[in-house]
Parts: sequence; structure tokens; C-alpha cells
Amino acid sequence: MTDLVQAAKSGDKRETLIALRDILATTIQNCESGRDMASNTKRLMEVMAELETLPDPAEKKVSKHDRLKRKNENR
Repeated sequence: MTDLVQAAKSGDKRETLIALRDILATTIQNCESGRDMASNTKRLMEVMAELETLPDPAEKKVSKHDRLKRKNENR
């Protein structure tokens, strides 16, 4: 699990959101308060939705041509 403080200090939004996602998931898993679970679950869903909007660094390494080729192969 990535350290949230280190991720935030790095300025890398994706890494910060990943660290926050992991902390929220752990908090929810160990939660005993229904009210806290509800608010943390909502926040987790928001963080995950925001993560989906960010480009995946692994995709940057693949050329546009290769992405299109893969897309066509999967049809």
C-alpha cells in the first residue's frame, strides 16, 4: 500500500488517489459504524470514478498504432 503522505508530497495525483483508495477500502473493511461506512463508501466510489478519468501510465507507453491494432484484434 502506497503511503498517502508521500504520494501527496510527490504531486502525483494518480498515486495519491490510489493511496487514498486503498486507505478508504481498509477503513470500510474494518468499519463498525453504519454512518461511517456509508460516508466512506461514497467517498471510495468518488475516488475510483476520478481514477478512471486519469490516463493509465502503462497506456502511454503503447503507441496509438498499437492501441488501434489491439482494438481491432478484439473485435
